Amino acid sequence: MATTAFEEGHRVLYHWQPFNKKRLARTLKDLVIYCSSPGDFNDPWDCKPFFNTEILADPEENEKHVAWAVDICRRRRKMSEPDIEAMKEALRIDPARAAAFVMGISESSVETILRRYRVYCLGPDVGNFLMWAHYSDSHKGICLEFSLRNDVMCAALPCEYLDEFPVMKLHSLEDADALRILLAKAEPWRYERECRIVAQERKHAIDTGTLMTDDGYLKLPKGALVSVIVGCNGDFKKVESLVRTLAPDVKVKRAIRVPNRYALKIEE
Repeated sequence: MATTAFEEGHRVLYHWQPFNKKRLARTLKDLVIYCSSPGDFNDPWDCKPFFNTEILADPEENEKHVAWAVDICRRRRKMSEPDIEAMKEALRIDPARAAAFVMGISESSVETILRRYRVYCLGPDVGNFLMWAHYSDSHKGICLEFSLRNDVMCAALPCEYLDEFPVMKLHSLEDADALRILLAKAEPWRYERECRIVAQERKHAIDTGTLMTDDGYLKLPKGALVSVIVGCNGDFKKVESLVRTLAPDVKVKRAIRVPNRYALKIEE
């Protein structure tokens, strides 16, 4: 299984977002966060699996894919045994048909991921001014600080940064392989040091033992949200008033631009 951010030693993580009064009020009142569909991400390669048909030239790998296809057809498509046997033989002897089958599954897997999974993005460095610039409305927004000492946020998983796009194998049933495509990002994104909460949308879920969202919203335990940090160009008084009214136990901090250095400091 993947190592969590908590296991790596992190005790708090941060989420940057524009200041939207309605959105923040719901988080404060209802203790929920909105987890995005991977289809809304700004990286067009993110969470998009690719199954390399070249590995089908290996007889052992091809046989594993054939066995996987048979299992899928028996469980999901309810094909007759004669039809399954005919399909099995065709996939074994016809490389073009086998490749087309794999590519079809690759495309449908993207649709499944976009429908089933929801992701909440976090980072470990509140002073990362590129995160403030890119995700917090050019420092006019906010950053939410979360404790990992609870049974939701402790599930955050670090992303993996790669030079080459990860190639998946259809027949693999390992959890690590399934998670990898949800956590893999291209090397240029490494500056984010991103960690992710991965959940399933309840109405499309296949495993009820995971974190669940309802219409994208994930319920948080009390105390998970530690503070709301206002960007150095943000309206501190407006955010502070909202937090004090709806969640007085949540701290309000502000990011301050250090005038003589390329740095931010956080003040309460």
